[in-house]
Amino acid sequence: MLVRSITRREPEFSDYDLDLMLASLAFEGSIGSHGHLLSEAMSPEADPTNYDSTLRFSARGPFFDFAKKAEQDDIDRYKSEFPEGSPPNLNGAYWVVEKHGELAANEVHEGADE
Repeated sequence: MLVRSITRREPEFSDYDLDLMLASLAFEGSIGSHGHLLSEAMSPEADPTNYDSTLRFSARGPFFDFAKKAEQDDIDRYKSEFPEGSPPNLNGAYWVVEKHGELAANEVHEGADE
């Protein structure tokens, strides 16, 4: 006959794990959409009119994400189906982008062997 039972649960994450997660979030928050530290990208030292500074940024491109282009082109197509001046509300809408062709077929076959 069981009179008493005590359950002790261990935390899923240790304090070290939580510290790492918080540090990672802080670091990711300090990176701009271009992949550089915002503290450097927004620094007066990076200002191209600051001729005394050696910190410079340069851009190259454009580069194209063709999966994103396919998505955006289809969004434009979808919007064009509505009368002028009455664009659809796309809040919450999303598109699925699928791969087709030789590269996509090779990827499927390689994954089947695993």
